[in-house]
Amino acid sequence: MRRALFSLFGLLLAAIPSALACEGCKEPTSVNGSGGVDGISAGFSGSVLFMLMVVGSLIAGFIWMIVRSCRQLESAHRETAAISD
Repeated sequence: MRRALFSLFGLLLAAIPSALACEGCKEPTSVNGSGGVDGISAGFSGSVLFMLMVVGSLIAGFIWMIVRSCRQLESAHRETAAISD
């Protein structure tokens, strides 16, 4: 488990330079054609995708918690209904 975490951390460290690109760094490639900053624009695109994935995972986590709570409430309601019958 520890080896897998260290490997994941290493991969994240290797991708940091491309993830740190700002929005202004993307502009030279779209204006001048291929200006030699293709990696920076790819980093910008990657950072946008990363932010979307974080928001999506948060929403998915909230939905999962709501579904789990509803199932627990339903099972508790069934138990109390069975006891009172």
